[in-house]
Amino acid sequence: MVTINKDAELNFDFAIIGGGPAGMAAAIQAAKHGVKIALLDERVTLGGQIYKQLGRGFKIANQTQLQVPPKIGQNLIADFDKQSISLFLKSAVVSIEEDHLLFATEDEQVSRLKFKKLLIATGAYDRPVAFPGWTLPGVITAGAAQTLVKTQRVLPGSRILFAGSGPVALAFPAQLAGYGANIVSVLEAGSAPTPLNVLGLLAASTGNWDLISDAMKYRLALLRKRIPVKYRTIIVQAHGIERVEAVTIAKVDRNWRVKKGTSKRIEVDTLCLGYGFLPSNELLKLVGCDFEYQESKGGYVAQTDEWGRTSVPNVYAVGDGAGVEGSYIAISRGNLVGISVAQELGLLNLSQAREKAEQFHTETKERRRFQSALRSMFDVKQGIFELASDETIICRCEILTKLDIDRVIDSTADLSVVKAYTRAGMGPCQGRNCQRQISAMVAQRHGIDIADVHQGTPRFPVKPVALGAIADETVSDQKYFFDGK
Repeated sequence: MVTINKDAELNFDFAIIGGGPAGMAAAIQAAKHGVKIALLDERVTLGGQIYKQLGRGFKIANQTQLQVPPKIGQNLIADFDKQSISLFLKSAVVSIEEDHLLFATEDEQVSRLKFKKLLIATGAYDRPVAFPGWTLPGVITAGAAQTLVKTQRVLPGSRILFAGSGPVALAFPAQLAGYGANIVSVLEAGSAPTPLNVLGLLAASTGNWDLISDAMKYRLALLRKRIPVKYRTIIVQAHGIERVEAVTIAKVDRNWRVKKGTSKRIEVDTLCLGYGFLPSNELLKLVGCDFEYQESKGGYVAQTDEWGRTSVPNVYAVGDGAGVEGSYIAISRGNLVGISVAQELGLLNLSQAREKAEQFHTETKERRRFQSALRSMFDVKQGIFELASDETIICRCEILTKLDIDRVIDSTADLSVVKAYTRAGMGPCQGRNCQRQISAMVAQRHGIDIADVHQGTPRFPVKPVALGAIADETVSDQKYFFDGK
């Protein structure tokens, strides 16, 4: 890892946006072949969400007691630090042009960085779920809870209910309980695994025994702590005045629609939500990548080839930002990008690249086979988008309720029109918290597939940035501007 003089001209062979598993793996692989690399990440440390490092002032007392995922992250970061890679932390990329990008730093400065090849590996974020009370203090996403305990060793509450689906609904509660959290119950919206499901996982077990072992450990941890797991159960409402005081839960059918007469109230002070993730794909949309809709991977995902190349020349996309597939696939695909970049820059011939890539292609296929078996059990169903009442806030930034949105989508199925009439998606989150919910509302109202709902287009800047940082300070035409006026 090397540091860069801010006044230096920023020209690189390979720019990587995102310091998670995919970005680090691509950087390490490419650096080993002599590629000149810059990696940018808006966080203060490397690792992304999955390998988030401890906060300042904390350290790992005994490295030998680390479990497998943290060990992988520590090893990646250590390997990264050995390479000659220019690292830009606390740097948010706000725009991308044909051969350069703009990034904003914490001191409100915007810099330009030129590249020949670009990898967008921006990861994913927790899927927002709108229901009555979801904006109350004490309602927290799994990712936010994980950040608290991983970086600061702070528990989010003293009486926690976890509601979610998929591997997250096993892993996160078990991890939180391991930190000493009092988990009163775990709600899994999907069905309990059947013998047929188990057989499907075993059939895809080649190269995936570590994942099966992890799942068993998490389930045993919940059993040891006597934490009940309630299947086919979903969160319906959070209650409280200044913060969460209780929640209402209910049984659901196969489409996750609430069954009448099954509601139950539970006293809690924290509700942790983990209904999967959505790709952070704003930059991929901004540069014009082709997309396809795959709900199992988080919705709209960039179309890529076996090397991670998108439809836009010289632009790659791997990791959860290109479709949620988990950290192991992100690492394998990141390595493939690093090899491809080295080959396209003339540092490897095609035969060498294919030989080096064979292992990572195999790993990707094996991991995806297992992911496919899992998704057949835990695909997100339509009922989760039908929990909001008319008074429920959908767009938190602009304080718009479901009724506000409904009045507009009665006459349009275009999210751009909804945005123009209501300002939904024009706040600081730029639609990250509301667009998926509004898309589902539009699809249901007009009887169309959610994949056919026209999506809004991200605009510069794709991340909130101080106006002063992007203002043009060079405007000095004396015909119109005079000092002091």
